[in-house]
Amino acid sequence: MKFAFLAALALLALPAFTPAASAQDIKGKEMTLPATERAVKVEFFRAPGTGKRPTALMLHGGAGWGGPDGRIENFRHYGSELAKQGFDAYMVYYYSDADAKAMADNKTRGGYTQTRFPAWAKLVSDLTADVKKMPDSNGKVGLVGFSNGGNLSAHATPLDTNIDAAVIHYGGVSRVKDFQPTRYPPLLVIHGEADTRQPMKLGQALVDQATKLGAHVEWVTFPGENHGFAADLNRPAAAEAFKHTVAFLDKQLKGE
Repeated sequence: MKFAFLAALALLALPAFTPAASAQDIKGKEMTLPATERAVKVEFFRAPGTGKRPTALMLHGGAGWGGPDGRIENFRHYGSELAKQGFDAYMVYYYSDADAKAMADNKTRGGYTQTRFPAWAKLVSDLTADVKKMPDSNGKVGLVGFSNGGNLSAHATPLDTNIDAAVIHYGGVSRVKDFQPTRYPPLLVIHGEADTRQPMKLGQALVDQATKLGAHVEWVTFPGENHGFAADLNRPAAAEAFKHTVAFLDKQLKGE
């Protein structure tokens, strides 16, 4: 069943908290997790407390976590805020060194992405299985993908029933030719209506595809927002998108 929201109206029912104004950030811890292809670097933001907790695997966009405009601190803040909301958050560096080099070349990155999606999806599945074995895990894992990480989420989730939910920021259906999903977990798809890099029609295509397959889908759009708006929680639209993300993950991974 599809649940479509107008952002301004849906926010009236969401908790009133402001991520950018919260207490001191939880610091991430660099570590590696095992996967079939290679050990994967992550930055781990541990949620406070001793109880069992769900996990959020954060997946970066085409330029990685940093990119030319140095946004890595925005994403670290995002991971910290997820941890404060009760999710063990991992910023996943799913690119190998060769991937990072190839993706830096705008002439070839599109075709390269298509060839690497299956391997990246397997890596995400491996990490999902790993974190579910953690002693503090409640057995639930969601993906939080940005741009290329959102596209990757749309490719990985139909293949692995072990992934319980996904939040897809300005992504769309898998870019792999002839990929035909037969299922999706619950999805929250977030898109800026003024996105010039990945137009909103790509997010709408994912919403339509997942809805036809019987998935629970929430579709939230932001008028006037361009690509990449959700990373900086100091911006009002990003803070609003984060509220939707927390409400969705609370429901899907905590049962709240």
